[in-house]
Amino acid sequence: MSIRNPNKKIRIDGEAEEHHIGVDRLSSLPDHILQSVLSFLDCTKRSVQTSVLSRRWRSLWKQVPILTLRTKHFTPSSFARYVGEVLSRRPENCNIDVIYYAHLDFSIDKELFHRVVKFAASHSCQELVCVPYDDEALDSYLFFPFENSNLRTLRIRRAALESGFGSCGFSMLTILELEECSLPCDTAADLDPFANFPCLKDLILSCCGFEDDQCCFNINGPQLVKLLVYEFDCSKLEIFAPKLKFFDYLVYSKITSLFNLRLPSLDHADISVVRRCHDERNMEEMKACYISLLQGLHNASSLFMNDSLFEELGEV
Repeated sequence: MSIRNPNKKIRIDGEAEEHHIGVDRLSSLPDHILQSVLSFLDCTKRSVQTSVLSRRWRSLWKQVPILTLRTKHFTPSSFARYVGEVLSRRPENCNIDVIYYAHLDFSIDKELFHRVVKFAASHSCQELVCVPYDDEALDSYLFFPFENSNLRTLRIRRAALESGFGSCGFSMLTILELEECSLPCDTAADLDPFANFPCLKDLILSCCGFEDDQCCFNINGPQLVKLLVYEFDCSKLEIFAPKLKFFDYLVYSKITSLFNLRLPSLDHADISVVRRCHDERNMEEMKACYISLLQGLHNASSLFMNDSLFEELGEV
């Protein structure tokens, strides 16, 4: 007759019971770790839904470091209420790292967007991303009421920016990305919109331009290190960036008529010109364009030019 070891039986039963019931080890983690985990969810709405799990999770979503506000599964009115609820429930003394106001699939209320911007400014937001799907989601002029802002990164897509955009107080901004944006040219300051961004290091301008494409566009960047200009509509481009290391310029249709580039520290330049269309300028005018462009790149340690550009140079 065999005799069972009672200790062994208890251990086995204990393991089985533990396996059956389970242990919530996730809830035992510190708040800041759980809030970081919630920030990785695809939208803040998912974070809010975790509040029903238990008392431990009830208020964690209110202090997540990243807010992702998306219109999916919302109507315009319900989205406005949802955003208002999320912002109003966040503690006043709780700063935020990033706000993604993105993936918008219907036109948004301008006042709602301005409320998000003011919220970002008042909560020391370091990165603001606004990327709508709909071409007309941000068709009205946008105003950024930042004063002494901690904002480090700003990304905007498909927007018409108000006159005075460069005077909004982006004193700490280091990365600016504008895609399919219209810039005003009402005043002299509008033609040099980044002069008051003293810390700007990375600037990306993609498919942007002035309301009047005959404007002369100035970029003064004392700290600028990386500059990407893709299909920017202007008659003349002037750049003064004493610390610029990388310059990418790409144009699909009509190259800027005249360049004045002062880039004494330039390391690498990447110039791509896709075969021109709807450009009726004669050979002499095109020659002046290319000469002014290449002269401004003479300090570059390396220079890349695409095949189409070589063909264009051969023609002129």
